[in-house]
Amino acid sequence: MRESWRVSAVLAAGWISLCVPVSLAQEPSWRTEADARIREIRQRPAQVRVVDGQGRPQAGVAVEARQIRKAFPFGAAMSTALLRNAQYGEFFKSHFNWAVFENESKWYSNERVRGKDDYAAADAMCQWCKGNGIPVRGHCIFWEPEKWQPRWMLPLDAAQLRAVVEHRMDSAVNHFRGKFVHWDVDNEMLHGTFFSGRLGEDIHVWMYKRARELDPDVKLYTNEFNVLSVDKDFNEVQTDEYVAQVRRLREQGAPIDGVGIQGHVWSEDILAHPEVIKQRLDKVAALGLPIWISEFDVADADEKSNADKLELVYRTAYSHPAVEGIIMWIFWAGNSWRGPNAGLAERDWTLTDSGKRYEALMAEWSTNASGTTNASGIVAFPAYPGDYAATLTTSDHLSSRQTFTLPLGKGPQMVTLQVPKGN
Repeated sequence: MRESWRVSAVLAAGWISLCVPVSLAQEPSWRTEADARIREIRQRPAQVRVVDGQGRPQAGVAVEARQIRKAFPFGAAMSTALLRNAQYGEFFKSHFNWAVFENESKWYSNERVRGKDDYAAADAMCQWCKGNGIPVRGHCIFWEPEKWQPRWMLPLDAAQLRAVVEHRMDSAVNHFRGKFVHWDVDNEMLHGTFFSGRLGEDIHVWMYKRARELDPDVKLYTNEFNVLSVDKDFNEVQTDEYVAQVRRLREQGAPIDGVGIQGHVWSEDILAHPEVIKQRLDKVAALGLPIWISEFDVADADEKSNADKLELVYRTAYSHPAVEGIIMWIFWAGNSWRGPNAGLAERDWTLTDSGKRYEALMAEWSTNASGTTNASGIVAFPAYPGDYAATLTTSDHLSSRQTFTLPLGKGPQMVTLQVPKGN
C-alpha cells in the first residue's frame, strides 16, 4: 500500500517537521475529526529565537529540536512492584509522566489494624516519583462500596464510624499534603452506600469540604466507572446519573475541582460505534469541570482488538478539550487485575500490540524537527507543549546543546536561545 508522510512546513522560517507515515486510504471519520481537534487544541505555535551574547538576532543558524517530555499527562497506575523490580521502574519512566498508586494510598492498605496507620509503601513510591519528576494523583481517601472497607470497620456503630472517618480524613490528607496533586475523595459513590447509608447523605459534602480545609492546594475529584463504556455486569452506561450526582454535590456546596472517568473497557463493542466515546465525554464536559480518564484498561483475548480500543479511547480523549489527563490502570501483564491480556507489555516485557500502538501514538503526538533561522533569528513551528532538547549550529560549525520548555497554553510562545560562544 502506498504511504505518504505528513509534512508541516513554515516556509518563512525554513522549518520542516516529519511525523509518522499514514495510509492514503480513507480514514474513519471519527479519527479524521479527532485528529483535527488534536491539532487545534493540543498544539501551539512555537517560535525559537536565536541571539548572540549581545541579544542580536542570528540568521542562518541550524536548529534541531527534539521533544523529550510531554506536558500533557499520560500516566499509569503503579504498584509496589516498583520497589523490587528495576525494569518496572525503567518501563514506567520511558512511557508515562504521571502516576497514581493502585492500592497503596487506599484506606485498607494504610490502616489494616484500627489505629495503626502505615504509609511506608506509599512513601517509598512517592519518593521514587519525586526523584523522577512524576506528579502523583491520590487514590483514594474513601471508597463508598462496602466490600472495599477495612474488615475491622464493618461492625462499628454510627458514632464509632464517624470517628474513624474523621481520623482517616485528617491522617491521610495531612500525610500526603504536598505530595499528591489530586485526591479522589470518595470513590464510586454511584455504586455503594456504606458511608451515606450510615452517616447520612451529607457525609459526601463534608468529605470534600474537610479535604479542602486540610489541603487547600490539592485538586479534589470524583471518580466513577460505567461512564465511558458499559462496564462488566451492566447493560448500559450511567453517564447521565454521574453528571446528575456531581451537579447535585456541587449545588450542595461540595468543592469538586474535577471529574474522574475510570475507562475500564469490557464487552461493549465501542469499535462498531466509536462515536459513543465522544458523546459520553461531551455529556460529562457539560459540568464545566476538567475530566481525567483515570483508570483505562482493556483485556480482550484478541490483541488487535485491545490495540484498536486503546487507540479509540486515547485518540478521542486526547482530542477532547475538557480532558486534561489520561491514566492507564494496567501496563504490565505481570501486575494485572484483569489477567495476562491487558497492558502494554507481556510478563517478559515484550510489547503487546497495545504497547506498540501506544508507543506509536506517543510518537505521533511529539514534535521533532529541524530548521534554519530567518533574518529575524527565528524558526517557527506548530508544537506539542513539553520539554525540548535543542542543538544550535552556526554557519562556522560551532554547536551547542540547550533545553527549553514550551508550556501548556494557547497562542504563540517564543523562547530565546543563545548561539555558542565564539560566534
